[in-house]
Amino acid sequence: MLQNLNFKSKTLKILSLILSLTGIIFILASKHIGSLSIRLAMIILIGFCLANLKMTYPCLSMKEKTSYLAGVIAAFAGLYKPEAVMLFLGIFILYLSLPVYLKAIKNQDFTDVINLIISGTGILFALFCIFNAKGALQTIIIIIGILFTVTGCISLYQALTQRRDTMFNEDTKEDLSGFEDNTSS
Repeated sequence: MLQNLNFKSKTLKILSLILSLTGIIFILASKHIGSLSIRLAMIILIGFCLANLKMTYPCLSMKEKTSYLAGVIAAFAGLYKPEAVMLFLGIFILYLSLPVYLKAIKNQDFTDVINLIISGTGILFALFCIFNAKGALQTIIIIIGILFTVTGCISLYQALTQRRDTMFNEDTKEDLSGFEDNTSS
């Protein structure tokens, strides 16, 4: 996975180990990492909203000003209670996926199966986020940790099993002028 980035063998092994260890930390400390990352994201969101509002205030419409204000209020709610972000996310995902699903059922148009599966999964995840916001946040962090761990382990395996001659002879060229056949000239 990481071998296409043209790293040397040692660097690839170190990056793979770091990725695996990061994934394990995400899995083990999912409660704390989720809250910390959401709070950090909310601080960044407040900063961006306030800076953008200050720089473009005369040019903004009332609707845009209200949107920025709603973003700042939601960010403060996320700072106070990080699970509130998952609740808002669940409501937003339900807002996006439910109309598509209901339209397909109303029109009895079941030809786009992939869209129906995505919308159905979105509705289920939205309900999970709404009714169990804290558990949803931890579940997402655990899933990210599993992805990091698997990616790191696969990359480490590829780095360890890759042939030595492809790793160390990347910048050397074969000497093709060693033997020449001049008998036909």
